[in-house]
Amino acid sequence: MRRKAQGAIEYLFMIAAALVIVLIVVRQLKGKGSSAQQTASTAESKISQELSSLLSG
Repeated sequence: MRRKAQGAIEYLFMIAAALVIVLIVVRQLKGKGSSAQQTASTAESKISQELSSLLSG
């Protein structure tokens, strides 16, 4: 009976570790996504400014 309990606890610890890893990965990807969005927005505004200056001047 004791070995079954130990196996169950080890299994729960493995599940908990996997969940922690998944949460870390999701958090990192979320941060990268917002950073990429900001970079794309900045590039878009600079391109718009350049095109405006080329067309008007």
